[in-house]
Amino acid sequence: MTHDIKTRRQFLKHLGGLLCAGGASAFMPQLQLIGSATAATRATVPGYRALVCVYLAGGNDAYNTLIPYDTARHAAYVSARGGVYHPNTNPQGLAIARDALTSAVQITDSATGAPYALNPGNANYPAAMAELANLFRQNKLAFIANVGTLTRRITKDEYNALPALRPPQLYSHNDQENLWHLGRTTNYAQGWGGQVADRVRLDNLNQQLSPCISVYGGTNRFQVGLNTFPYHIDSSGVVPLSNIYNDPDNVGSQFGMQLDGALDRMLAQSYPSPFSSEYAGTFKRARAVYDLLYPALASAAGQITTEFPSNDLGEQLKMVARMIRLSRDTSVNVQHKRQIYFVRLAGFDMHDKLMNGDTAGHAYLLNALSKSLSAFWQAMNEIGAQNEVTAFTMSEFARTLSSNGNGSDHAWGGVQLVMGGAVNGGRIYGTYPELVLNGPMSLSRGQMIPTTSVDQMAATLARWMGVTGTNDLRTIFPNLINFDTDNLGFMTA
Repeated sequence: MTHDIKTRRQFLKHLGGLLCAGGASAFMPQLQLIGSATAATRATVPGYRALVCVYLAGGNDAYNTLIPYDTARHAAYVSARGGVYHPNTNPQGLAIARDALTSAVQITDSATGAPYALNPGNANYPAAMAELANLFRQNKLAFIANVGTLTRRITKDEYNALPALRPPQLYSHNDQENLWHLGRTTNYAQGWGGQVADRVRLDNLNQQLSPCISVYGGTNRFQVGLNTFPYHIDSSGVVPLSNIYNDPDNVGSQFGMQLDGALDRMLAQSYPSPFSSEYAGTFKRARAVYDLLYPALASAAGQITTEFPSNDLGEQLKMVARMIRLSRDTSVNVQHKRQIYFVRLAGFDMHDKLMNGDTAGHAYLLNALSKSLSAFWQAMNEIGAQNEVTAFTMSEFARTLSSNGNGSDHAWGGVQLVMGGAVNGGRIYGTYPELVLNGPMSLSRGQMIPTTSVDQMAATLARWMGVTGTNDLRTIFPNLINFDTDNLGFMTA
């Protein structure tokens, strides 16, 4: 055997111990992502901590999410959005009337004293974001204003004169989502969540279960690190192998037991190729993690009594809460100290039907977001983890202030939220923009040039997770050096 083959085998063996194993269907698509591994380091802060990324897919209309409430700025907002929406007299308008912004959704930025309101909903979904407004008033939730993908801060003149300073493919869904996941404006194999996990996972007892857990059925770049790959689970639990005996409640096909035995015999063989050998080893670890999580989720350690709304996001967040509970339970062989979760709420690409009053409209989605996050906050209280878990949103971009006739189009800088007991809440971080068309920092249709970068927001969250070294932060977020701070201050130490 050559030295190269030995080296590859040693590498793959080491990597396999760190890979995100799970039900085989949860892990096997990730084999193509195998890369060189870096050593994990111990977190610089003690105790359990978890991030929960809530991705608002499609580009959330940020300025109908967080709305200026004072008379002058609200009037400017109404003008930029084509007037107050009315299905009969102004169906093309996208603004929400000031008198519809009731006290249930009114908030005040404690840093500036400026009044705002969250989306008030409609007759079908009244006080759409009242729960999140209440958490803001309790200082458990903060907003980050005009945040977006940037290589460095740019002026409007630079935007017009120097296209190379713009993020690549600025108004493309796939490209901008990818840049949010990467925390940089160049293509890269690893996301910032996975790279954070690489650096803080060493104190996790069970290294076979990845610290990055996706409850959304699809893949994501955000949770891919050098030696971390996302483990996939769905809202109902771990994913079994199809037509294979998995457990007493899921016996597979007519020949499930025989197929199960045949698979075990195949996995027990020795394979001369290091890649085949590692594939088999990964498959075995996948089954081992399934065997661990299936009964654990069914046990008391995996149960949550808090009632969640019966929508897609609510069901995903309930599973996150259950996983957090059993991951912290010393009776279960998980006992992680650091975890990063990913959930996804789709439907925000509203080129039309933005102001609809039914489930096709923006108010419905924001109501689902508010009620689901509120239930998650209550669940964290149930298990005593409110100060240890931070949820935050990401979305590829905001929407144009101007109407396209029935909705809004792709824009740039938007508003994101951060929720948790460790959040310095009750504040709006960054600079809330002047909501005008073709203003000093806005383009002709009201696309806002960001004044805060994704890198800064993400680095602040990474610091809270224990990645505090300047070199580590600048490795994960290479553009950080171009901004005035790598800590926006919305997290406690």
